[in-house]
Amino acid sequence: MDIDALHSTLLSIAVVSEKLRATREKMSASENGEVSLTKLLYEMEEELRIAKAALAGELGFSLCPRCWPPELVTAGRAGRINCVRCGEISYERAA
Repeated sequence: MDIDALHSTLLSIAVVSEKLRATREKMSASENGEVSLTKLLYEMEEELRIAKAALAGELGFSLCPRCWPPELVTAGRAGRINCVRCGEISYERAA
């Protein structure tokens, strides 16, 4: 297993997922009748988030147990685990 390639893939998935989310939100705000495209973007974003969570889990990254699909969590300087989607969670709750 090439850890550098897997890490690069995870970062790419994260970037694409965030770009899709931002595009969907902008389109939803404009409400110009592009419902099918908005729905497609939402589905693509969801599939990428699931793939990102699966890959992150395989690589041993910590995932938020409260979010679906699971989000990557980070540890702050004080050792607290933080999920960007739902806020701080205790260290014991991180998967």
